[in-house]
Amino acid sequence: MPSARTAHYEVPLQAPLTIPTGPAAIARGRHLAESVAVCTLCHGDDLGGRLAFDHPLLGRGYTPNLTRGRGGIGTGYEVADWARALRHGVDRQGRGLLFMPVDHYRHLRDEDLGALVAYFRSLPPVNNERTRLELTSFARLMIDLGLSGEVVRAAKIDHAAAPVEPPVQEGAYLVQIGGCTFCHGADLAGGQGLEPGAPPGPDLTSSGRAAGRGYNAFVAAMRTGVDGDGHAIDPRFMPWQGYRGMTDEELRAVWTHLQQLPPRTGRVPVPVSRAR
Repeated sequence: MPSARTAHYEVPLQAPLTIPTGPAAIARGRHLAESVAVCTLCHGDDLGGRLAFDHPLLGRGYTPNLTRGRGGIGTGYEVADWARALRHGVDRQGRGLLFMPVDHYRHLRDEDLGALVAYFRSLPPVNNERTRLELTSFARLMIDLGLSGEVVRAAKIDHAAAPVEPPVQEGAYLVQIGGCTFCHGADLAGGQGLEPGAPPGPDLTSSGRAAGRGYNAFVAAMRTGVDGDGHAIDPRFMPWQGYRGMTDEELRAVWTHLQQLPPRTGRVPVPVSRAR
């Protein structure tokens, strides 16, 4: 029986995705890639792929080159291929993509998914053919036994189900496609990321310390990478260097959504009047 890593995933053809044209659509796609979905965190500032990890127990892993340069997937990927990758977490051959946060990206609105593809297609070619995963036997065994977390997210998705409806409320939408639950937990009340050495993701609900610091401290942390206690936020685990590009309106929407979340079980909301 194939493991999640070696399985072939049958993904039904989606309804045709419209790819917008023009500078406004490409600018929207770039904004999403750099500041909201933060594709650059894993794929590099030029989206040409980069060394993601190099560990004696795990091996060496490079993220894919998304451009049309040598070694890039942009040359061969059609619109449907991009949709399958972003909404189902599978490549052109139907194999599950490792470490692809598809459980966040599958909530992308059609127009935003189209804008991302438009931006990817506009990227200058980057020649980078070092985009392979060179996993050790130990790492492969850990993944195959399911002992390393949800590395192959495609294994957790019902690919035959109807497309996921994106959240209507803007703040909830941005939190979802921004991957906040990856480290802060499904209810944003605190969690633990997969990366080795990652600190626990703090409680972002109304019972968390961030709520007590107020909106201005939240914006300062997102823009400068310094939290309300004056501590530097490690960009390896919290990609604030990408999120700082979010607009004022987007940050306000995110903050409003976080304030509406129920407090963590057993805690009471933190008063915010002192920190507004």
